[in-house]
Amino acid sequence: MFILKSFKELSTLKNILLKQIPQSIMVYGGLVHIMNSNRCNLEICVDSWPNFNTVICRRQNKDLTHHPVQFPNLFTMFTKDLENLRATLMDDRVIDWTQDTIVRDIPSSYCDFIKEVATSSGMDVKEFKDYSLMVHHNPESILHNESDPTLKISSLQVSHAELVLKPFAYSGNNLTLSHVRSCIQHLPSACILNDSGNPVSWCFSDELCEMRMGFTLPEYRRTGHMKTVFTALIKQMHAMGLPIYVHTAKENTAAINMLTSFGLCNYPGDIIPLLMVVKSE
Repeated sequence: MFILKSFKELSTLKNILLKQIPQSIMVYGGLVHIMNSNRCNLEICVDSWPNFNTVICRRQNKDLTHHPVQFPNLFTMFTKDLENLRATLMDDRVIDWTQDTIVRDIPSSYCDFIKEVATSSGMDVKEFKDYSLMVHHNPESILHNESDPTLKISSLQVSHAELVLKPFAYSGNNLTLSHVRSCIQHLPSACILNDSGNPVSWCFSDELCEMRMGFTLPEYRRTGHMKTVFTALIKQMHAMGLPIYVHTAKENTAAINMLTSFGLCNYPGDIIPLLMVVKSE
C-alpha cells in the first residue's frame, strides 16, 4: 500500500473520486478534510499509484484531538475491484484487525470480506443497516435561502455535546461523547438557540463530512427549524469545499421527504453505514 501525501497526488485522486460519487463520497469527504489542514488526522492509502483499484481513508495512529481517550481505528473505502479489496483487507499493514475498529459507509458487497478477515482475527462484527444515503449535488441552489431574522443561529459549542447526544441510543457511551466533542470543536456545525442561549435544534458534521445527529427538541418542531439549521450548516460546508450528504433510516419517511424537498438526492441502495469490529467476548 502507498500513503498519498503530496498535494498533487491528493488532488489527482480527488478529481477521480469526484466522478465516482455517490459510491466514493465517504472517502472523498475524508480526502477533502485532509487537504483542508487535516484537523482530524486522517490519511489516504491506495493499493498502487497512479493506477489504483482500492483506496482506503483511515485515521492515523494518533488521537483525533489531544483528548486523553484513544479513539478506535476508523476506516472507509472505495474499490473498483472486489478481489483487490479482499487482498487489501488481508494485508495487516493496512488494517490491524486485532483492534476495535469502526468501518464507515460501505456497500454491502464489501461486508463479507470484512467479516471474513475480522472473524479470523478473533473479532466480532456488528452490522448497522437499513439506511439510505442522501447527497446534495447542487448546494449552491440553497445559498440564496434567507433565514428567519428572529432566530438566533449559531455554531455548537463543546459544552453542548451531552445535550446533542442525549436523544440517541448511544448517549451513555463516553467514547462517542468524546468524538462528538471533537467534531464540534474542529468541524462545521449549526444550531438555533433559545432566549436562554441553549440549543433547541442542531446538526454537526464529522471527519468524513457527513452531517450527523440532526435533531429538534419536540416543543420546537413543525417550525422549520431543521431546514434553517441545515441551510446554515450547508452554507458553511460548501464555502469550505466540503461535500454535502447524510444517512437516514429507510423507514424515516418524514426525514427523507424533508431532505428530498431540500434538494438532496436519495440513494436507497444497499449501503451499510456502520460496522463495529470488536473483540469477541
